[in-house]
Amino acid sequence: MIDTLIATLQDRLRADIEQIHIDDGSSTARSAERRMQAVAEHSPAFIAMLAEPWLGSDATPQTLRILEHCARVHLYARILDDALDENLPIHRNNLLRTQALYWEAVQGLSAGTPAPLAQQVVQLIAETVAAVQADDQQRTPLQWGAKNHHLLLVPLLLSGNSLAYQTCRAGLSILIALVQAGDEWRQGEIESPTVHRNFLSLLAASVEPEMLADLNQHGWYRASQRIVWNARQLLNVLST
Repeated sequence: MIDTLIATLQDRLRADIEQIHIDDGSSTARSAERRMQAVAEHSPAFIAMLAEPWLGSDATPQTLRILEHCARVHLYARILDDALDENLPIHRNNLLRTQALYWEAVQGLSAGTPAPLAQQVVQLIAETVAAVQADDQQRTPLQWGAKNHHLLLVPLLLSGNSLAYQTCRAGLSILIALVQAGDEWRQGEIESPTVHRNFLSLLAASVEPEMLADLNQHGWYRASQRIVWNARQLLNVLST
């Protein structure tokens, strides 16, 4: 079930990228396409991890539609990020050409969503934007989960903002932060003493037993395992 879902999401995103991206033969265009293709290749497995409690044999077509729309929102977030950071014509054109797909995804997510839950969605995106701005002003691991909180659309919408989701939200945010930390480490962002110190605090929080127990209790088994694995990997690279 999960492998089929991941393959379906990958195919959906690759088709979107083919529709969005125009290759003019330049190295910049090739680089932009590689970054989008990396989203198509890797993000579906992460999205499936966030949706694990709902991916049993009784997974509904509505669940699958929500995941497809959330995957497209994540692709849009990457395209927007590149347009803001690089500000080159190819990235701006990709951002423009993705607008119809983005609004199709937003419309799909909003259909049938009750007003209180829709307000939680808006708040989640507002948190994401604020965290991106704060991290741009001063790099801090304390924002690395929040600046990717659009990914929490998956469990928020599937759970209807349930108590289980609210209990596990901090743990899922830490999972997102640890994955982001790998990118930040490869870019040399953890070398600053202040960032390094805050990063160690993030690692300490990531192995908090009660948080991991909550994730397991509410069905996020692979998420809790991934948190421990990522924390160990990051500790290893920092100690070498």
